[in-house]
Amino acid sequence: MNKNTDFFRIVPFLYVIIGPVWIIGTDYFLAVFNLSDEQILFFDTIKGFLFVFLTAILLFVLINKLRDSKQIEEEKEKLSFLIDTMPDFVSFKDGEGKWLQINKFGAQLFELEGIDYKGKTDKEMAEYTDFYHDALIYCIETDEEAWKVGKVSRCEEIIPLRNGSNKIFDAFKVPIFNNDGSRKGLVVIGREITALKEAERKLIQSEKMSALGELSAGIAHEIRNPLAIIKGYLQMGQEKTIKLDEHINLLVTEIDRINSIVNELLMIAKPTDMLLENNNINKIVREVVQLFSIEASKQQTKINVNDLDQFHTYCNESKLKQVFINILKNALEAITTNGEINISIYEKDENYIGIKIEDNGCGMEESHLQHIGDPFYSLKEKGIGLGMTVSHSIIEAHKGSIKITSQVNIGTSIEVLLPKLNDSL
Repeated sequence: MNKNTDFFRIVPFLYVIIGPVWIIGTDYFLAVFNLSDEQILFFDTIKGFLFVFLTAILLFVLINKLRDSKQIEEEKEKLSFLIDTMPDFVSFKDGEGKWLQINKFGAQLFELEGIDYKGKTDKEMAEYTDFYHDALIYCIETDEEAWKVGKVSRCEEIIPLRNGSNKIFDAFKVPIFNNDGSRKGLVVIGREITALKEAERKLIQSEKMSALGELSAGIAHEIRNPLAIIKGYLQMGQEKTIKLDEHINLLVTEIDRINSIVNELLMIAKPTDMLLENNNINKIVREVVQLFSIEASKQQTKINVNDLDQFHTYCNESKLKQVFINILKNALEAITTNGEINISIYEKDENYIGIKIEDNGCGMEESHLQHIGDPFYSLKEKGIGLGMTVSHSIIEAHKGSIKITSQVNIGTSIEVLLPKLNDSL
């Protein structure tokens, strides 16, 4: 019951005290003024009517207030019943962290049924249960974090059970402040998501197995072809239909192809630690361009480099060269003849360097573009489909990114972003 209701409960007692005082006091004052009998009768009548009138008003207000209080109590009971029947953890605390209310779900969860929790802190409540002692103490830390944030905060909380399992809750903490900024109360609502988390785990595991199956199928397909060639030539050598000495180079090439597939797979599955050093990215790009100068000249393709400024980044030089070699090789293969490749090195923003490689080759359709980087996906007749997968892996290890755009019969643009060193050398 609130203070307002308590006040109106004592009003009848005040009325019993004030009533006689009013009657005796007014009679005394009428006697002091030595009035005539007619005047005394008149004032007595007025006094009586005034007393009745004020009494009526007092009774009217009192009845209405008690009716409102009763309705408030009924609404409170309904709200408490609603909170108790919720399948979520719900608790209310005051600004000092003292418990005001907790629903049945929460009381059962922390084994606090039948315990007088009102006015107690988490630390005091922890003394009632050894098993949940640490969990309740941890609530003090998370509550304080919610107060510091000053708005609705969300976190996952794990509550241990006696059977050795855990319950996971998606917890919302709502701090409430007074007008002067002081702490008023804290509402905590926790929804159990144990089943949801388990479903997510199984889904992720299922996706991993599906990806593993696709990867295994790709590996089998890519390795089966060179193995079939090697086996065929060896069988023909056994049957003396060919001389193996004349085909050794072919067999070695196919074995190298298998070895290349295995090496690139190992790089994707278990990338080795890379030594990063301060390097000039302009120098690395220009050295790669020099490697392709003869091949580009043969197919009458120009490679233009636009780098007005010099940029440095922490990187592994050989790995970055591998990325740019793969990109330039793809660009040249996309151009039949009389093509052009433009390379720009620029400051993307205050944190990143941009290296954009644009060609005017055949380009790609959107349906193909979205699969570039997927293992064993290649548009080339003899492509392994691991080049861009490895390139993505290398750039991600450098904390960078690769963005590819392309249009059929117009060309392809690949933008590589790498972290920039603030102090250029």
